[in-house]
Amino acid sequence: MSEPTTAPRLITLPRDGMVSVVSDQPDLASLVGQINTVTPVAIDAERAQSFRYSARAYLIQLRQADCGTTLLDPVALAGPDGATDLHALGDALTGCEWVLHAATQDLPCLAEVGMRPQRLFDTELAGRLLGLPRVSLSAMLTHYFGIELAKLHSADDWSRRPLPDTWLDYAALDVDYLLDLRDAVADDLADAGKDDWARQEFDDIMARFAELIVSPEDRWRHTKGLSRLHDPRQLAIAHNLWLVRDELACRLDIFPGRILPDVSLVDATVALCRLKPADVPDVILTLNGFTGPLARRQRRRWASAVQNALQDDQSDLPQAQPSRGTPPPRAWNQLRPRAAKRWMTARPVIVEVAEQNSLPPENLMTVSTLADVLWPDHADYSEDGLRITMAQAHARPWQVDLAAPAIAAALAGKSVHL
Repeated sequence: MSEPTTAPRLITLPRDGMVSVVSDQPDLASLVGQINTVTPVAIDAERAQSFRYSARAYLIQLRQADCGTTLLDPVALAGPDGATDLHALGDALTGCEWVLHAATQDLPCLAEVGMRPQRLFDTELAGRLLGLPRVSLSAMLTHYFGIELAKLHSADDWSRRPLPDTWLDYAALDVDYLLDLRDAVADDLADAGKDDWARQEFDDIMARFAELIVSPEDRWRHTKGLSRLHDPRQLAIAHNLWLVRDELACRLDIFPGRILPDVSLVDATVALCRLKPADVPDVILTLNGFTGPLARRQRRRWASAVQNALQDDQSDLPQAQPSRGTPPPRAWNQLRPRAAKRWMTARPVIVEVAEQNSLPPENLMTVSTLADVLWPDHADYSEDGLRITMAQAHARPWQVDLAAPAIAAALAGKSVHL
C-alpha cells in the first residue's frame, strides 16, 4: 500500500465523456430497465445543507460497469407535492452491493427518496480500517491509482438550477473510479485479515443510517452554545427565538444559520433576559445577527417571541435537562475517582492495541463507548464481563475481541501481550 512516487495525474473530466442526466419519468423508467440487478453500483449524492433548510439530495450519481455513469435530478423528478419517489430504482438495486464513500453522509437522504441498500461497501471506512493516513476520496485514489480528482464544487449550492455542466462533470467524478477503488481496497482488507471487520462495520452503518431519520421534538436543544443557558427564563427565550427561526427557514427553504447563527441566538438570549418586555423591540435590532435585512423585516416576530418568554408563568418555562449518559472522562477525578483510574489505565491500552493493528483508536473504540463501559464502579471488569458490557454498548464483535482481553488484563494489573 505504498504511495505513488510520481505526482498524481489530475482528472478533470468524466472517463466516459458527457454524462446523461435523468430528469423525467420516461428516462427514469429506462434507467431502471437497464440496471444490472446483481453487480456492484457506485452511488453518491449532493446536498445543499449550508444553503437550504432540508438535507434532501439535489443530485444523485450512479455508476455500474454495464451502464456507465448516470446522474439523476431529484428536483425535476419530484411529483406535484414536491416529493421525489425513487422506490422503483431502489428496488432494482436491491440485489446490488452499494459502494459509497463516507456512506453515513448520504444514506439518510437516499432513504428519503426510497433508496435503501441491502449490502454496503464504504470505501472511506475501509481506508480507516486499513490505517491509511488520508481517507478522502481523492487522497485514496491518489494512493491506489496515482490520480487526483478536481474538487471544485463540493461547497456550492447544489439546489441551483440549471446546474452548470462543470458541476455535472465534478459530480460524475465522484463515482467514476469508486468501483475500481472498492476492488483495490477489498484486496487490501483481505490481505490484512480485516475483511470480516469491514463487513461488521458496513452492516452496522446500514442498521443505524439507512432508515429515514425523524427529527425529535426537542431539536431546539441541539442549538450550539445552549449549554451556556441554565435559567428557565433564558431557555424560554432561546426556545421561542429558535421556533421563529425554524419556521422562517422552513418556509423560505434556507439553512437556519443563514437567518440567525446559533451563536447570535444564544448571545441574544443572554442579553435580552435582563430586559423589561417593553424594551425588547428597540434593543433586539442592535444585537449581532439581527441587523441584516431579513432579520430586520421579522423584528416584530423576534420581539414578540422574546416578550412572550419574559411574561410566561414560571411553571410553564422549559427546564434545563439533566445530563444524559456518561459524564466526559475529564470530569471523572471529581465525580468518580475509581472510574478515572480505570480510564487512565484502559485508554492507553486502546491506543496501543489500535496502533498494533494499524487502526485509528476511534475506529477500535470511540471515547464515548469506552467511557460507557468504564464509568460504573460496580461492574464486572473481567474479560467475560467486559465482553457483555461492550456488546451492550453496541461495539462490534471484532472490536470486542481485540479490546476486551487487553482492557481486562490492564485493569487486573497484568502485563498486556499484544
